[in-house]
Amino acid sequence: MLRSIGLWLAISGTTCQIITDHTCADADTNRSRSFPPRGLAPPAVAQWFREALPPRWSGRPLDSTARERQLARWSAAEYMAARKKGEVSCEEYVSSLVKRAKHYREMNQFMNWDNDPHWTERVLDHARRLDAQAAQQGIDTLAPLYGLPLPMKGTMATKEFISSAGSGVLHHRRAREDAEFVKLVVSKHGIVFGKTNVPDFAASLLTCNYANGCTLNPHAPLLTSGGSSGGAGSAVASYLAPVAVSEDTGGSTRSPAFSNGIFGYDPTRGHYPNAGNPGMSLILDQLGLNARSLKDLVALDGALCDYDPSSVPEKKIQDLRIGVPIYPFVEAYVPSGGDNPWGFAEYPTAWVPSREILAKYEAAKVALRAAGAQVVEKEWPSEEGTNVLAKAFFPDEDGREAVSPYYHSFGTFSGQVAQWIHDYLGADDVSIADVIAHARSAGLGHTPGRFMELELDETKFSFILQELRLAGQAAWNRLFDQEDLDLILVPGFLHVPTYDCVASSTCEHQVKNLTSGEIRSSAEFSSLHQIFMHSLSMKHIPLPKMMIPAGLDASQHPVGLQMMGRAGPKGTVGLGYSYDAEALKTVAWDRKGSSGGL
Repeated sequence: MLRSIGLWLAISGTTCQIITDHTCADADTNRSRSFPPRGLAPPAVAQWFREALPPRWSGRPLDSTARERQLARWSAAEYMAARKKGEVSCEEYVSSLVKRAKHYREMNQFMNWDNDPHWTERVLDHARRLDAQAAQQGIDTLAPLYGLPLPMKGTMATKEFISSAGSGVLHHRRAREDAEFVKLVVSKHGIVFGKTNVPDFAASLLTCNYANGCTLNPHAPLLTSGGSSGGAGSAVASYLAPVAVSEDTGGSTRSPAFSNGIFGYDPTRGHYPNAGNPGMSLILDQLGLNARSLKDLVALDGALCDYDPSSVPEKKIQDLRIGVPIYPFVEAYVPSGGDNPWGFAEYPTAWVPSREILAKYEAAKVALRAAGAQVVEKEWPSEEGTNVLAKAFFPDEDGREAVSPYYHSFGTFSGQVAQWIHDYLGADDVSIADVIAHARSAGLGHTPGRFMELELDETKFSFILQELRLAGQAAWNRLFDQEDLDLILVPGFLHVPTYDCVASSTCEHQVKNLTSGEIRSSAEFSSLHQIFMHSLSMKHIPLPKMMIPAGLDASQHPVGLQMMGRAGPKGTVGLGYSYDAEALKTVAWDRKGSSGGL
């Protein structure tokens, strides 16, 4: 069990007060919300985090009964089974989790404690209504979720809960319509368990915003909780809920899972309805789940997608063929001359995972072989001396200019935000310029306002949509099909960064010279660089992905490994499957034994 039970962060000071221009007061007020004061240079921000967070890490335990501790440890599947049998009421279960959420509120897993302090009462009222329905109409009318409380990512539109998407300028706004996923959960008799913290419109791998503060990691006070679904990841790891709703554009489901030592399921785009969640890119965004067990992910997915979880066959490990290619996960680089707007490593220089992450990766391969799996150490084929995957990701656009899916896929970001504000909030008095102007930075590694200002090259964006997605899918599937792979095992993110190293972009990593073979350590890493090749690069291809916890490293920090599936069922050519809403509900779990799913 994580040390989150019995640990909390006691940050003194008043709550965040909203003043006339919808910004938060600075100094002690921001300190109370664990967000650094305005105007500090990056080194000073790093120092602020080092000084402000550890001294406030306290061990004041939660005063709970044995029954409450039992309920907190339950998986989602255990709760749903117990509720169906009448062994627990919705109200009892939700009350126990609400009690925990209130106790750990200063960890900022949830939003809006300052301006909506009674939001938990609405959660409890929903639980009571479901109990009354069960008493009057029978327990079967609560199927399939039976009142399971699900924390929603703070970007999602909700009528009953504030819908600020982490932006201070929207800190009091509610949506006039629920997001489609929220409607789906409620229709399945689940309970919306508040909104988890996010950076401004999810535009960071650091889950911080000055209105709600920075979300803290239950493993250690200075570790980040990942992003942008850090509130979801920390809530699950802290036993505030067994499952939470996340969303992943370039790692925002998997980064929190890695950072908090839990599972992160990022399904093929279209698997869950995204409408009402303000995305960053039209082709990358996908709602997902953070959970403490794989069983819960399958149980919840079955409930939401209308299939019996027991219909998912358990493939024997002796029958699995697992690929472990070096490029682009162990040695990550942009080919020489490739499109590289964010300054990633360029051949012959490569970024490689830290020694501890690589040690976990190698140990996983040994364990899989020992269990009988076939670990396939093969690479994507080469053409004209270039890896076909690299060639598909970094081509010349009609021989004129290098282009890749990394940068220009985000060109729709500000437009999607503006449309969401209009369509779901009706907040026509707030412009995208207001959102950008009010987004506060926290050093070099957390600049959500700048991320929203990326400019779109329409020609390159069209090239990505029409050429790179098809080329990427075809290249990705070549290794799967040639080696008859079930999945690919990928090292996780390079490390769980600390708040201070992200603020100053001095997180340590390894650099390899592919010509000489020399490997050196470097401390010049930003938060954005974590996701290069390990999560962002494959997002323009519709395929299922999973972050799996792999224990702790020598520093007692979480470590995770990814599993990635084929882009479409076996035999699929082209992207037609990615537009079939019904097929996308089932492809990830290989229910018919015909796909390369997870």
